[in-house]
This record gives sequence, structure tokens and C-alpha cells, in this order.
Amino acid sequence: MEKEVQRVLDALAGLSEIDDPKTRALAVAKVLKEWPEHSKALREVRRQAVLELLAPDDASVRKVAKELGVSPTTIQDITAGYSRSGKDRVKKPAEE
Repeated sequence: MEKEVQRVLDALAGLSEIDDPKTRALAVAKVLKEWPEHSKALREVRRQAVLELLAPDDASVRKVAKELGVSPTTIQDITAGYSRSGKDRVKKPAEE
């Protein structure tokens, strides 16, 4: 795992090691309060990275999906800016 990722995971794990329960609860509450904005920013960083991977002429959604260990549909969702839950997607009307 890259150093940057490990540092973030270590910092999150470190919250549970705060001795004082009040301080621990306040620290976790602060992280949780800020989490949605950071999550949004991280999704955009990932989207930009995937777009860079797709930029070369010989790139394809399938090739990038294989490199990242995800499905082609996931790559399409990432590039479209959909969240993991898919709740952002516009549903097609049911055919009659």
C-alpha cells in the first residue's frame, strides 16, 4: 500500500487510541462531520485520475477497469461522477 494511503488509515485508526473518552468522541464527531466533503473531494481526485488513464489513444474502459481491478461499468460510473451507491443516476422510465 502506498505511504500516503497508509498514513491516512493509520490516522483514522489512531482515533480509537485516544485515551480520554470525551476527547475521543469529539475527535470522531469532527471527522464524521467533515467526512462528506472529503469523500466528495476524493471521488473527484479518483475521477480525474481515471480520465487521465483513459486519455491515451490506446486506452479503453475495459483496459483501465482491468488495471484498477473494477468492472467497466464502475469506470463509466466514475467518469460520469456517480457516487458508489448509484443514487445519483437518473433512472430510465420503465418501458410499457
